[in-house]
Amino acid sequence: MPNSFKVILTREEEDIKRDKELFERVGFKVVELPLIRTVPLPAELPLQDYDYIVFQSQKAVRYFLERWEPSPKAKIVAVGEKTAKLLKELGYEVFKMPEKQSAEGLIEIFKDLPFGQVLVPKSKIGRRELIDFLKEHGFKVYELDLYTTQPVLYQREEFIAKLGEGKVILFYSPSAVSAFFANLQKNGMTLEDLNLQFVAIGETTKKALQEAGLENVLTPEKPKTEAIINLLKNLA
Repeated sequence: MPNSFKVILTREEEDIKRDKELFERVGFKVVELPLIRTVPLPAELPLQDYDYIVFQSQKAVRYFLERWEPSPKAKIVAVGEKTAKLLKELGYEVFKMPEKQSAEGLIEIFKDLPFGQVLVPKSKIGRRELIDFLKEHGFKVYELDLYTTQPVLYQREEFIAKLGEGKVILFYSPSAVSAFFANLQKNGMTLEDLNLQFVAIGETTKKALQEAGLENVLTPEKPKTEAIINLLKNLA
């Protein structure tokens, strides 16, 4: 692996610290550019008895289980492998996990499930495709905003320096995409000022980058860090 092949990681600082070792182990140089931070929100459980509980992230799992136990009768639906793995490690049975690990995959699952009450612990600024679908198709949905995500804004000199160090910039969420473009705007920069390959963890994040004006966005076969590393090895 060429020493000059540098990857910019844009997750939260704690997530970057965890992922950094995986990238460096195979020879990549990591540039740390945390673009978001998570802030917990006060919340009250809107109901005690529900038929389904849907976890769309590991953070939603952690913030929910810090405060409550799932309803004994609730069927647990997890968006993907990492979220399902965390739930299983904590002793909870996962009823369903979509093959396509995204909101679209969750929608496909609920197309075949009986109507009922659905609790959705989530980020306050999370995407709403699943919630909108459930409401439109007769499910009773209870949204539980447990945390929000705030952008991390950089001074121009530091931001330009970090971008200049990398060859690839990696995004794991639409909120990091939004924070990236907020930094571009704050510092008077445009996409034409950059010479970077953009990589998205999955289709939802890829869509956010495309909506912001990027065409050549790469995604791995599966929304996993290991799959991204394999993609970048081929790219390098």
